[in-house]
Amino acid sequence: MRICIIGKYPPIQGGVSARTYWTAHGLAARGHEVHVVTNAKEASPPFRMHMRPADWARCGASFGTGSVTVHWTDPVDRSQSHIPMASPFVSKLTSIAARAHTTLRFEVIYSHYLEPYGVAAHLAAQMTGIPHVVRTAGSDVGRLWQHPQFEAIYDHVLRSAHVVVTGPAVAPRAVEHGVDPGRIVFGGGYGLPRDLFAPQGSRLDLRDLRAEIEAGGEFCDALWGDFAADRPYFGIYGKLGQRKGSFAILSAMHRLKQIGADTGLVALAHGQPEVEARFRAQVQELGLIDRVLQIPFLPHWRVPDFLRGCLAVCCLEQDFPIGFHSPITPLEVLSCGACLVGSREIIKKLPEWERLPHGYGCVAIKDVNDIAELSNKLAAIVADPAPAAMVGARGRKFALAVQDNIDFPQRIERILDQAARREPPTRSYRDFTMTKGPRITRFPLARMAMDHLSGLSRQAGTAIAAGPRNRDIDLESAKNLLIEIKRAARDGSIGPPSLAQAVEAEIAIACAEDEEPLHQAAACDPLFRLHFSRWAIGDLDPTTLVPIRGCQFRLLQFQYDVSAFRGASAIADLPAKTDPHPSYMLAFPGKADRDPLIVDAMTARFLELADGRKTVAEILGQIRQRPDGATFGECSRWIEGLFVLGLIGLRDSPVHARPGDRCG
Repeated sequence: MRICIIGKYPPIQGGVSARTYWTAHGLAARGHEVHVVTNAKEASPPFRMHMRPADWARCGASFGTGSVTVHWTDPVDRSQSHIPMASPFVSKLTSIAARAHTTLRFEVIYSHYLEPYGVAAHLAAQMTGIPHVVRTAGSDVGRLWQHPQFEAIYDHVLRSAHVVVTGPAVAPRAVEHGVDPGRIVFGGGYGLPRDLFAPQGSRLDLRDLRAEIEAGGEFCDALWGDFAADRPYFGIYGKLGQRKGSFAILSAMHRLKQIGADTGLVALAHGQPEVEARFRAQVQELGLIDRVLQIPFLPHWRVPDFLRGCLAVCCLEQDFPIGFHSPITPLEVLSCGACLVGSREIIKKLPEWERLPHGYGCVAIKDVNDIAELSNKLAAIVADPAPAAMVGARGRKFALAVQDNIDFPQRIERILDQAARREPPTRSYRDFTMTKGPRITRFPLARMAMDHLSGLSRQAGTAIAAGPRNRDIDLESAKNLLIEIKRAARDGSIGPPSLAQAVEAEIAIACAEDEEPLHQAAACDPLFRLHFSRWAIGDLDPTTLVPIRGCQFRLLQFQYDVSAFRGASAIADLPAKTDPHPSYMLAFPGKADRDPLIVDAMTARFLELADGRKTVAEILGQIRQRPDGATFGECSRWIEGLFVLGLIGLRDSPVHARPGDRCG
């Protein structure tokens, strides 16, 4: 395809700029000809990146059959003067795209962020007759779309676009404002380049950077502070602000100085003039000028160099007013194998965050504005930095795993390809809403049995209350159905015998899921299930670890092998007879989005005995076996797996265990 992208781009700072850059290059790497139309050169410090000649060269690219070409708007000069004066971004972006189309013949226009890019792309699409795919971000729909002087034009752009790419939190409002739900799609996530965001690689030389900036002159105002980077330092990056934790970390750094912790802070971060002035004033008031260095924004591909040089990297966003805002910064930190110090809020915006507990794959801060908590956790890292590498390694493993499930840039490629061919999206928000609500699939085996019984009753010329195909099966109807199945089994009119067992197992799982959790979620936060004397856990030693059973699951036992029902989608998939031996399953009360988990007898017995009083070695001694005859190292990995799944919490010795402790 020949694609026109209108949007933010380097040297504009921020997540949307990064996403647009990686999207353009990702599509080009897949053989597409991408033309980016942007006003990025008109950005000014502090939100303009410091770009070297090599960085400018990276804006465009060639990938054999694919390529990226950038078309820049001209900075404002006297030839563009008008009253009242402002850079006419919409006019310039629209005109550049439309003129380029006359020779390049674009097949689709893609815009990311409504102001001014979505508006300009809409006009360019109208002028050229090309399909427009508009993508929203965070602040454009979360803040600008709420403004009465922007709302009407944004409504028109969204209603007119061939496809609107957005998220589940924004889609309902788009429909309310007249957007056809059949043209709304979810764009999915972004996958970071693994070869770039990795632990291996160069580190940012802050002395060289200082000399480079001072020689250039343009970014001298963005370089501030006397920290010489001659000792370990924490890092922050992104925009400055109260809700970004920028001022909380300065207060924490002040406490570290008071207790003699020898460390610094490097801020690849800036804000609006008033925020910037306040940040620097607080540094001076707290006497931190010799411990803080603020550097200009750098291109996205230089961010890994910065991250690799930090003792730990802090992402402290909290109480952010746009709830669906999901920064990419924590994933960048984790991908680089750096130790992430994150607010509870920002960590819980990560997919599958339960697998990244505090003290294991990150350092989580319950309340960023609790300066004692924040400073104590930072002080612990300074005093004992050894576990940071292990925490970073686990964080990277997590980041790679969650990105394995992201089809980037293939998903956006499919969306653009369908739009270019003027086809509707394969799966739209309309499809999502049609299947939303009570889970028809909560009882797939019961539904299968109901359909089977209904068919038998029709053949026999009798009636059975099977109900319509699209009717949901609830717990009560599943129980009634089980009675029918058992009656039919006694009559010999239905088979196989395992059908009743399969429905019986579904009912048991549903009953457990419908139970109330033992404790309130606040008291059983799975993010904080590691209780250690050190700030983080290093190598796991099964002889001293004390497991604590998680409170958010129920252990179910069956007298037949429930694994025989897994994956069955038709009666023929069920075994004629199940193996008559005990099997075990974990169900999760109050968590309908978490699938039940089949476990072996060893794991089931271990979880029963994990009461917070005995070490792993003592429990294994009581069971008198190791899992499948495992070696010491394999046993460690087994315990670690139970912990990462959230089935147990851990303490590092009996001294720290309190009878009756539970976690979830």
